[in-house]
Amino acid sequence: MNFERLYYDKSLLENVWENVLIIANLLFFLYITGTNFYDNVEKSKPFGWTLFFFILVIITTLLGIISFLNGKNLKRIDGVTKSENTEIVKKIVNKNNWKLYAENKELNIINVSFLDTQTDYGKQIIILYQKNDILINCTSFALGKTPNPFNWFSNKKIVEQFKTEFIDSKNALQHSI
Repeated sequence: MNFERLYYDKSLLENVWENVLIIANLLFFLYITGTNFYDNVEKSKPFGWTLFFFILVIITTLLGIISFLNGKNLKRIDGVTKSENTEIVKKIVNKNNWKLYAENKELNIINVSFLDTQTDYGKQIIILYQKNDILINCTSFALGKTPNPFNWFSNKKIVEQFKTEFIDSKNALQHSI
């Protein structure tokens, strides 16, 4: 954990597969639509549809870059104590019918059902305990265990949902004391 980003211990081949191929595909589509648009403009052909697809690919590429850059950021949530934070996390997991995949003093990994995400692929919430705070990240997976950067917005929504429920539970706990 460095600068509140999540790092995985993966081989070079896995990193190339996960990152370079996605970026290469986006750049390929950007090149194809860009050259098609340029050819139509240069030859004075109608370019409405090529312009539409070129802009669509630019937007998709920008969203892919944003997702790639922000996908492994950890969100800090002010907690209470480690033991109370752990109890609050377990309550949230039970309330949402999620599954606690791994648990120890330093981290929890929660599997979110694919029915909750409306996709056939998995989603994991990773919670790290740091002093009295927690650091949270949500990662979506495509086929196998390949992270899917294009679900960054739905991952962010789950992190915000978790944060809201955590803060509500923390406030209720502090008011009861």
